[in-house]
Formats: sequence, structure tokens, C-alpha cells
Amino acid sequence: MSKTYPFWETESRGIIHSIYAEVRATDPIHRAIGPVSGNPIWFLTRYDDCVNFLKDNRFGKDVKRLPKEKSMRYGPGIDPNDPLTAVNAHLLNIDPPDHTRLRALVHKAFTPRMVENLRPRIQQIADELLNAMHGEVDLIASYAFPLPITVIAEMLGVPVSDQEKFKSWTKTLLFDTDLERSQMAAMEFINYMNNMMDERRASPQDDLLTALLNAEEAGDKLNHEELLSMIFLLLVAGHETTVNLIGNGMLALMQHPDQQAQLVAALDDDEAVKTAIDEMLRYNGPVETTTFRVAMEEVRISDMVIEQGDMVLAALLAANRDPAVFDNPDTFDITRTPNRHIAFGTGIHYCLGAPLARLEGQIAIPALLRHFPQIELNAAYDDLEWNPSLLLHGLKSLPVRVVAAKQ
Repeated sequence: MSKTYPFWETESRGIIHSIYAEVRATDPIHRAIGPVSGNPIWFLTRYDDCVNFLKDNRFGKDVKRLPKEKSMRYGPGIDPNDPLTAVNAHLLNIDPPDHTRLRALVHKAFTPRMVENLRPRIQQIADELLNAMHGEVDLIASYAFPLPITVIAEMLGVPVSDQEKFKSWTKTLLFDTDLERSQMAAMEFINYMNNMMDERRASPQDDLLTALLNAEEAGDKLNHEELLSMIFLLLVAGHETTVNLIGNGMLALMQHPDQQAQLVAALDDDEAVKTAIDEMLRYNGPVETTTFRVAMEEVRISDMVIEQGDMVLAALLAANRDPAVFDNPDTFDITRTPNRHIAFGTGIHYCLGAPLARLEGQIAIPALLRHFPQIELNAAYDDLEWNPSLLLHGLKSLPVRVVAAKQ
């Protein structure tokens, strides 16, 4: 019988790399049992297995495609009256052809040009936040969180005064295990967005919400539920991953002062900055595992047989430290090239917001180091608190000490 690993425990989040290293070395296609559902959940931990899985159409999202006796293990089905249903009909939870249609529609409203045009505003937000920082601060609360939530809220056209509401809703929907509180947060979010959509239909603005309302491809449009869930996904994926990129990236730098000094010396070199951000994404990325997929038929991977209906996760953190692909994978090296990490996934579910997350990281971290080149961790690593999520890998807070650079 294979060993049981503490994948789900909150206490594992800070030591998850050592857990995955053992799994990858001894049982790389690991069959676990979900602590709540009691159903099998497979963890893929090798790079090649993860990449192949993410491109394999034998795995999908729609459990209704399974025979009834297999699909029933995932519950009675979707309740159309549950507000959580309305925020979960997004790209990460659907298969082609609906996925293909939605991605094409949203991509039109989320182009590389639109992202690049945000550069001056992202820089301005970063500088404003940094100018307000001094002494001992929580880098998550004072910088890593407000920067991307401000960017995505402004993109959507959400007033600054309402951004705290979005923080509360997303934290509840991502990390709160209480069903009633989650449903209440979803309902409040839906009501708010319905009002905003009515306003945009009556008075279109130059923002992402208006663009999503108008997005059209070959006569297709986003229906109301798709639009709500897409906005929720953009809010979550549009800020929570960047929070983690900034937080985890800065933690890695502060744990490796030689690398921090090396990056400070190279801040005017755009390519060096991009290479450093990629290493932060690889070394301790913002997403621990992919969202689930289910085997739509029996699938053999190496010598393991995954039965039809079994759930499978690709452990991105494990894949990105696979010694078969990365030399000295546990070494943090901001000059690492090539760097074929899969922090944003791959295949049809590759992160739509990856260009925005990269841009925010490439602006936020250099801006921080220009202001505070001597920034240092103000807590022992073992005392840091991580969010209790198997999906999103990030810190609740990051206590640091900052001293402004000499002018």
C-alpha cells in the first residue's frame, strides 16, 4: 500500500516542496483519497507526465460525459439555483467546444496590446504604494495585494471605493470552507455585477466589462452566467496569482541575499529582469496544482492505470523542480536559462492572464527593489502563514523591514 501524504493540511503549505520531492522520487503517479469526498485523486509530479496530461483530451471537466454510475460520485449534479453555480461556469471548468468559444470571445477583450497599454498605470500604482511604505510592514497587505487588485478592478471599471468588497468576496470564495458564507459572497458578487452590467449597457465605458459585454465572434456572445463567471475568474486569476508571484518571488530573493543583490544590480536590464521573474515562477510558483480533470476513459500513464471517472491533478510545483528537466532544481538562480517552467500551465487551459501577471511582476518587483534595495524578511520562515489552498500557493502575510534607498 502506498504511503499517505499530507497534501491537504494547511501546515504542509510551507514545506510542500519537500513533500512533492519525496512523492516524485518514490511514487510519481500517486493515488490519494480525497479527505472530504473519499474519491480517488491522482497527483502527477513529474514534468513530462504533467505536460502530457495537460494536453490529453482523454481528461476533461464535464463529469456529465461519464456513465451515470461514475458521475454520481461527484454529487447529484449542478443546482442552477445555487449562486456558486453562476460563478463557476468559467474557462477552467468547461471542455471544448464551449471552452474554445469562450476563450475566443474573451481573448478579443483581453489582447496583448490592452495589457501592454497598462504599463504606465501599473508603474504609477506601484510607486504610489511604495511611497507610503516605511519601517516594518506586511508586504502582502501593503503592496502585493493592492497592486493587482487595483489594476484588474480598474480594467473592469470597478470604483476604488468598492475594491475592499472584491477582496472580501474572493477571499471567501477561494479559502472559506463554510458553504453558507461562500454562497452569500457569491450572491453579493452577482448582485453587484448585475448592477454594473446594467450601467454599462445603458452607458458603455472604455473598460474591460464593456468589452466583454460587446465581445462577439461569428454570432456568439457570452450568456449572462458565462459573463458573471468570466468576470469572477478574471478577478481571481487577475489578482490572486500576481499576489502570490510578488510575495513568493520576494520571499525567494530575501532568502537568497546574493540573488537579491545580483538583481538589484541588473534592474536596468529588461531581459535580466524577465529571466529573474521566470525563475521566481519556477522556484516557488503562484499555483500549486492545476484545477481538476477527470479521466473520461481508462488511461495508462507509465505503469499506472487511472480508471474512468478518477480525478487527476498536475502538481505544477513538483513539475517545476523535476531534476529530469531542471539542473539543480532546488537552487534559486535568477539567471537560469533555458527555463521551461509550467507555472501558468500548458495546453488549452494555459493561463489567459499570463501576459498581465508577467507584466505586473516585471514592474512590481524591480520598483520595490529600486525603492528598497535592502529589503529584508522580518520573521522566521517557519513562522510565515500560508493560505490553506491546494490550488493557489501564497502567503497570508509577509512581514518585511524596508529602508528607502539613498538618493
